[in-house]
Amino acid sequence: MNSKVIFQVAATYVGAVMGAGFASGQEIQQFFTNFGGLGILGILCSTILFASLGWIMLDLQKRWKVTSYADFFQRLFGEQWGSRMDILVSLLLFIGMTAMMSGAGAVFRQFFDLSPWLGILMTAFIISLALWFKGEGVLWINSMLIPVKFVFCIGIALWAILFAMGTKDAGMELTTNPLIQNWFFSSILYVSFNLTLAMVVFASLGKEVQRPEGRIGAFFGGIALGLFAIVIALALLKFPEVRGFEIPMVAVAGSLGPWSGFCYVVVLWLAMLTAAIGNGFSLINHMEKKFKLPYKKAAVLLLILVIPLSGVKFSLIVKTIYPLFGYLGLIFIPVLFWSWLKR
Repeated sequence: MNSKVIFQVAATYVGAVMGAGFASGQEIQQFFTNFGGLGILGILCSTILFASLGWIMLDLQKRWKVTSYADFFQRLFGEQWGSRMDILVSLLLFIGMTAMMSGAGAVFRQFFDLSPWLGILMTAFIISLALWFKGEGVLWINSMLIPVKFVFCIGIALWAILFAMGTKDAGMELTTNPLIQNWFFSSILYVSFNLTLAMVVFASLGKEVQRPEGRIGAFFGGIALGLFAIVIALALLKFPEVRGFEIPMVAVAGSLGPWSGFCYVVVLWLAMLTAAIGNGFSLINHMEKKFKLPYKKAAVLLLILVIPLSGVKFSLIVKTIYPLFGYLGLIFIPVLFWSWLKR
């Protein structure tokens, strides 16, 4: 058994899901902690789905030997509906990459009091360097950065939970997003949105993750996502006053001291990078095959389109666009189970 492949696949799964919305606390807030303690139950439900569906997803991709997400969707839904899902998912990837860039701008504005465009342009530059090395670059950067994110994210959130003086006894008014009004359904919606992103990244990587160990890596990646989410949720529940912030976990980390706040900002930026790189690589891979564009020209074109749109408010994207795509992604969960069971 190749432990390196298990680790790389698990890290890539976490990297695909744990982007700006996740590590910032904005996604966890919108989908879970807005329901108070019930949100923790929602995270447990999501963890079970992430782990089991991660295994199923890699098993199907290995069986079908797909090399792009367009191929994968056509095997799942047939040629006609697969082409339609292809268009929707391409739009989702584009919006997801835009959200990561927007989140980078929000971090620079909230923590450093600098122009958000400085953060957006710096992020775009590093993304372009990583994308230069194609699939190997995506796997390598996730393998390098995900452990750093895991240690710092979990460490700072646990520090806040165990040692900081929170305000949880002050009472917290629970306000739900009108698009997400039930904690159990919210947990399924969250998985349906994020699973689509992970599915696309894995399909685009093709044979590089289609090994027997890949399924084990996807399973452990799903468990790791649940651990991340629970720790971040507990920290947010302890500090309800951060609810109004664009980047709530940076506010939590900042309450522990300037250095912890700075470290979390760096970790958050890394989370944005890994997610944006995964989205960007999948889109470029798709553009290269569908429109016969050279890889590097497709990469430049994508960045030219994404950068101007990254000025849209980060929390607005997470609050409105993410749940809507979660609804669209609901169809993937039963179809994945059905395709896997019928073998």
